[in-house]
Amino acid sequence: MLKLVEPSQRYLSSYREAYEECLRNNIDSYYFADSSSNDIFEKFDNYKYERNLKPGRVGATYFWLVDDERDYFIGEISIRHELTESLLCYGGHVGYGIRYSEWNKGYGTLMLKLALEKAKEMGLSKVLITCDDDNLASAKVMENNGAVLQDKIENIIDERNVTTRRYWIVL
Repeated sequence: MLKLVEPSQRYLSSYREAYEECLRNNIDSYYFADSSSNDIFEKFDNYKYERNLKPGRVGATYFWLVDDERDYFIGEISIRHELTESLLCYGGHVGYGIRYSEWNKGYGTLMLKLALEKAKEMGLSKVLITCDDDNLASAKVMENNGAVLQDKIENIIDERNVTTRRYWIVL
């Protein structure tokens, strides 16, 4: 059964497989954490409880979309607790990634739908979600969940110009 859970040791080996898939396939649209050299559960707790964060970072709650019958990790989504000026331009409240071998199967749409329920439970009344203008799959995931395009803006990310779509979803 597919469900959204907080990160758990139960799915860690499958998470590591997803991380390796991203490396092998040069995926740079979302980065899973390197759990072999970091305590990712400590990282997730630090973000959730807003402690030991680097300057400019905000609190966030992480969830994993899993198939619990197979102990299989499918994707990760984070909900940022607040927005900075920078996140208003690029990043927004929500960041997500699906393991490469599971792309184009509808999991992004499902994961975002479930995460929006969590965001509402966390007290958010609307969320901003962004994607690069050429990331049509991510734009479709957002639009499938009722996101409304506010605008497209220009950002400089890693020393390159990026056109960013900014969507809002009212919860």
